[in-house]
Amino acid sequence: MSSTETKTETKKTIAFFGATGGCGLSALRLSLAAGHTCIALCRTPSKLTNRFSSAQYPNITVVQGNAHDADAVARCLVVPSGPSDQTNPGTHLVDTIVFSVGGAFIWSRLTLDDPHVCERGIAAVLEAIGTVRARASPSTGPSPSPGPRQGVTGWRPTIVAVSTTGISRAGRDIPLLMVPLYRGVLSVPHADKRALEDRLVARGSSGGDCGYDYVVVRPSLLSDGAKPERDIRVGVEDLRAEVHESREIGNAISREDVGRWIFEELVEGGRRRRYHGKAVSITW
Repeated sequence: MSSTETKTETKKTIAFFGATGGCGLSALRLSLAAGHTCIALCRTPSKLTNRFSSAQYPNITVVQGNAHDADAVARCLVVPSGPSDQTNPGTHLVDTIVFSVGGAFIWSRLTLDDPHVCERGIAAVLEAIGTVRARASPSTGPSPSPGPRQGVTGWRPTIVAVSTTGISRAGRDIPLLMVPLYRGVLSVPHADKRALEDRLVARGSSGGDCGYDYVVVRPSLLSDGAKPERDIRVGVEDLRAEVHESREIGNAISREDVGRWIFEELVEGGRRRRYHGKAVSITW
């Protein structure tokens, strides 16, 4: 394995939104175990503090708040001096933002409890990034970790957003037999995921102080139960050009394995930058 393919040896700071279950929880658990500093926003903090005690995981900070509240989101982008001290913002900004917010599907109406949950959530994240930039001074404000203080002008976080297959503009990326399910039953949540992606593409990779990098993770149909013995196939789409660089079509993948892939490839992976500006379809 070449040096560019090895995992990072530097500990990172990661903000999690939507990590009380599913893909986000899986990525959070692995990131904590690896020693990365993690900040998680949660409406009910006990959902995470009951799982991850401060005694066992001193590297987690749980912030109470709603993912649609840009001020609450902004509090998660600045690393506190200590996990229990949210009033002292410290000197570092997060390196990575893992966004896996989702809504509850209402089968009787084939919709979500909030049909715009992802779109509103990512809008709050983008607003919060702007808020943190505005509040921080280039000479004295927080800086990305690790390394020396760079000031806010050096801050370029990577947003990892969990989306879905079945919404590509570059062509079909799901099995033919699943098209009715995706286009009919799941049309509302998938419209929300597309709106999320469109917001990221419209504002991402703009360069300068407003810039951020992004990777959209599109898992196939989600199931429960990790299967680490199964290979994960990866397809890549350039979101701006709307073309497939490679394509893999599959039926399903577990939430646990999606979180594992995010952790291994986008948190610790030495070649994670190759996915910047891309939508990555992952499936068994």
